[in-house]
Amino acid sequence: MHSAPRRTLLTAALALPFAAPARAQAWPAKPITLVVTQGTGSGSDVMARLLAGYLGPLLGQSVVVENRAGASGIIGHQSVARAAPDGYTLLFTSTAGLFVVPVMNPNARYGLADYVPVAPVMRAPFAVLVANTPAAPKTLAELLAAVRAAPQSYASAGVGTMTHLGSELLLRKAGVQATHVPYKGSGAAITDLIGGQVLFATDSLTAAMPHIRSGKLRALATTDSAREGSLPEVPTLAEAGVAGVQVAVIGGLFAPKGTPTEVVDKVAAATARVLASPEVAQRFAAAETDPLKVTMPAFNALLQKEAEVWSPLVSQLGLKQE
Repeated sequence: MHSAPRRTLLTAALALPFAAPARAQAWPAKPITLVVTQGTGSGSDVMARLLAGYLGPLLGQSVVVENRAGASGIIGHQSVARAAPDGYTLLFTSTAGLFVVPVMNPNARYGLADYVPVAPVMRAPFAVLVANTPAAPKTLAELLAAVRAAPQSYASAGVGTMTHLGSELLLRKAGVQATHVPYKGSGAAITDLIGGQVLFATDSLTAAMPHIRSGKLRALATTDSAREGSLPEVPTLAEAGVAGVQVAVIGGLFAPKGTPTEVVDKVAAATARVLASPEVAQRFAAAETDPLKVTMPAFNALLQKEAEVWSPLVSQLGLKQE
């Protein structure tokens, strides 16, 4: 007499596990947080907000930029590494944050293995710079000759920055040494370079181009594999006689390890569409930054190559940050 209702209840109970996935909400079902490890107004922050503004409509949910600055980016990187791998927390980071800080600082306790690369975003090339004065070297060969002839110094945006490591990589490849003078940021370093307090610097075109255009700085060489569109007359390092050195900030989106492949693929596809936009290309060009339009296998290979260059260099230089 009660068997029919019991059978109905049993059938319903058995069906529940199979019905649940059908009712699961498709990703994304809520806003996505994009963590930036630097403060508001920084280059990373500006780039992340540009991306977020375009990604949101493509993904169907708002992408909210959250600045988690402090401890050379460690706070932001750790927060994402510990976040739930559900696609709702993403990280925008670049070369130094991934391959320099974890080696310099034993308290970092994170590395590339804690994340899944989601999408390549940008490549910011550098240049070897001197003051644009009659006495300053006119070529990279003249610069290296001056360094060999007498003690010289170079400026950087701080210990362990790409501006520091870029110059060290160049000097080591050329077999010469110079005194490192660290500043608090590229602005102060470039000011003293223009003023003649140091001989040279290796810095991003983002920071340097306004001063190159104004005639205060001279670029002796650019540091990527091909000449820069904004400086077509300036040779690459290889063309100027120092092969095997490339310096650029590589940036992209990352997610906590274990984030579902289908979510990663969805963000990657949306990011590729953003980078293909002519408006975004114009914004990148204005910042002297190149959209990094490569496949995911190529991006992963590039990240491994960067790790093999910068992490050992930090160890060789004995750089420590407490």
